[in-house]
Amino acid sequence: MSQYKDAYLLTPENASEFYVINVKKPPMDNQKVREAFALAIDRDDYVKLRRTYKPLVDFVPFGIYPKYEEARDKVYTAELKKQGSSLDEWKARKFNAEKARQLMTEAGFPVQKSGSGWSCPSFSVDHVSITYNTAESNKSTAEFVQAQWKQNLGITVPLKNMEFKTFLPLLNRVDYEGFGRRGWVGDYMDPYTFLYLFYSPQNSGATGWWDPKFDRMLDEANNTVDEQVRYEKLAAAELYMMQKQIVVPLGVPGTSWLKKPYVKGLYPNPGTLHPWKFVYIERDPAKWDTDVENLLTVKDPIVQQQLAAIVKTQQDFVKSKANEKAAE
Repeated sequence: MSQYKDAYLLTPENASEFYVINVKKPPMDNQKVREAFALAIDRDDYVKLRRTYKPLVDFVPFGIYPKYEEARDKVYTAELKKQGSSLDEWKARKFNAEKARQLMTEAGFPVQKSGSGWSCPSFSVDHVSITYNTAESNKSTAEFVQAQWKQNLGITVPLKNMEFKTFLPLLNRVDYEGFGRRGWVGDYMDPYTFLYLFYSPQNSGATGWWDPKFDRMLDEANNTVDEQVRYEKLAAAELYMMQKQIVVPLGVPGTSWLKKPYVKGLYPNPGTLHPWKFVYIERDPAKWDTDVENLLTVKDPIVQQQLAAIVKTQQDFVKSKANEKAAE
């Protein structure tokens, strides 16, 4: 792999990974409890585990829709100011353990100092778990989140895994307790493909939540011709939904691929859809792509860790093969 590091590209995908919350059953019917659990996950640490991910605090993934993100920042800034908050404070929701413990206490479940950690003896996990479909990546995520909640809230949430054919109907019926693993890949290139998950009483959001006001906000947005105004209305709907804390956003996955600079007509896109008839080999080095973002050139600490891990894995592999050959 090390010989291809200059060709390795990592680009955001039109997708998100998150946990849904069954808001119909206690104790997760308490919004402050839901907010506390969402705040008690360090997403910067999470993306060190999931190396091709970026942390996510909203529902519509970032890095995909620049005009929508511009509208979202504008709307969030105005709405949060009315609520006595700020955009910076909102974005800080990717991790705030102190605030999480405060919310648990306000909800009637005081978090107490216990030795070098925390405990929350009044919070029962008899009807709370993290349910996920069987896969190694889902297991590692669940174990990470479980450890975060134990560390920051003093609560050990049980894990439950099951085959997808059993898991999906359970999720759709909202028969799980506590949290369920979800991921969503956009059907098309518009923020609505994510927000629509919670539209109508028969929505497929798998949380048990439905709000006619949210439906009206989406309808109003989709009856708006001006693109930027429509984005602002969609952003207002997203903020309204996110402030109900019916989901726990985790991260935006990335698409990994290799592309040499002399391959033209093949460029990163969130849908990983490529018009192959326009792809060709450029013989003139002066026309090669030398400025396409990749792991080697992006000055990002997480990306640098990813690159170092990739190179080390390859070096270890080469070393082990050399040792095997020497032992023959």
